[in-house]
Amino acid sequence: MVYQFLTSIFAKILRMTTQKPEIGKVLTEAYQYWMKTLPMQFIFCVIYFAIFMFAAMYAYRYYGLFDEMQKFQNLLYTDSGAFLKKYEVLMQTENAMSFTMAVLVIKAIVFPLNLGFLKVYRKLDLGEVPETSDLFTGFRGHYFFIFAIYSLFWSVVNSYLSFFTLLWIPMMLLVPSLIFFKNYNFFEAFKISILTFQKNPILILVASLVAIVFSYSGIIAFFFGLFLTFPFWNAMIYVLYKNLIGEFEE
Repeated sequence: MVYQFLTSIFAKILRMTTQKPEIGKVLTEAYQYWMKTLPMQFIFCVIYFAIFMFAAMYAYRYYGLFDEMQKFQNLLYTDSGAFLKKYEVLMQTENAMSFTMAVLVIKAIVFPLNLGFLKVYRKLDLGEVPETSDLFTGFRGHYFFIFAIYSLFWSVVNSYLSFFTLLWIPMMLLVPSLIFFKNYNFFEAFKISILTFQKNPILILVASLVAIVFSYSGIIAFFFGLFLTFPFWNAMIYVLYKNLIGEFEE
C-alpha cells in the first residue's frame, strides 16, 4: 500500500515536471522577444516611470506627507533609527492611507501601457513591423477601463494576500492576454487562467519567478538598467499565452 502510494505521488510529480512546452523553450522565446524590442522597452519605461513618479510625488505633497516629513528629515543624518520610527508613524496616518490608495489608482491608470507589448509581439509573429504607437493600444476604447479596473483589483487583492501572492500572481497571469486576444470578460478570463495554471503549475511558477527576478535585475546596473529589464515581464506573459493558449482573434 505504501509503495503504491509513493509510486502514484512520484508519477504525478514526474508528469508536472515534464510538461510541454519545456521551461527552457519558454525562457528562450521570452528573451528573444525582449531582445528584438529593446528600443521600445526603453520608451515604455521612460513613459511609465515619468507618469508614475510625477503623479505619485504630486499625491505625496497633496496629502501633506512631504511637509510632515520635512519636520524630522534632519534625523536621517543624525539618528536614522529615530527617523524611521517617525516615518513609520507618519505612514500610518489617515493621509498616508489616502496616499497609498492614490498610488494604487496611479498604477492602474498606467497599467494598460503593458498591453501594448502584446500587440507588438503579435506583430513580430505575423511578420509586421511594430510601431511606437502600438504601445498605447491598451488605452484605446474600452480597453483602458477594463485593464485599469483589473489592475486596481489586482493591487488591492495583493495587498491583503501577503505570502499567498506567490500563487495569486501565476493564477492571474494570463487574464489580460485572454481579454485582449479573445475578448473574454473578466470572469471568463479568470476561470481559464486558473485552469491553465492547474494544468501547468510548475511551468508557470518557474516562468513567473524568472520574469520577476529578470525584470528587477536592472536595478543592479546602477538602477538605469531597470529601463531595459522592467518590461521583460510582458514578454514572458506573451510566450506563456502563445504556448499554453495559442488562440488569437486577428
